Amino acid sequence: MLKRICIDPGHGGKDPGAIGPGEKKEKIIVLAVAKKLEKLLQGIHKVLLTRRGDFFVGLNDRAIMANAFNADLFLSLHCNGSASARASGFEVWTSRGKTRADDVATSISKAWAEAFPDVVIRGDWSDGDIDKESNFCVLRRTSMPAVLIELDFITNSKMETLLSNAAYQDLMAVALFRGIEAAFKE
Repeated sequence: MLKRICIDPGHGGKDPGAIGPGEKKEKIIVLAVAKKLEKLLQGIHKVLLTRRGDFFVGLNDRAIMANAFNADLFLSLHCNGSASARASGFEVWTSRGKTRADDVATSISKAWAEAFPDVVIRGDWSDGDIDKESNFCVLRRTSMPAVLIELDFITNSKMETLLSNAAYQDLMAVALFRGIEAAFKE
């Protein structure tokens, strides 16, 4: 069944997001992964990217775009950052409470674990599912199931190298695609 998916490559323009030790920028990596995911989803679903280039889009504007598109899913892509150079792992965040976004987050996490068995899935099982919950603006202001993905820690030099590698970006996009498709089949 055709769905409407809004992919939100985080940051952009004046906001680089997290920056790795090798000076790679989150905003560039997540845009590349978003475009690869868009290609996989096109033809199956209608897809909207909140930005297609390196420019700034405010958080409220991202939510407004997703709501106007009447999306069935909002997926915000990010790279994590930490003061610890050893921090690593994949995270999925949803808005607070039990929602359809929790099911999507679980599906994406499972697909990620299959694609990257050596990557730590940083989760919170305290409420019966893997997603971490927060009151992020883009999760709170969208009217559809919304998830925020932290692909991994760009501040870890090993992960920075992988995250900025085109072949690894392809693998990340495929894992996200598989998770999204599995969620919509449930």
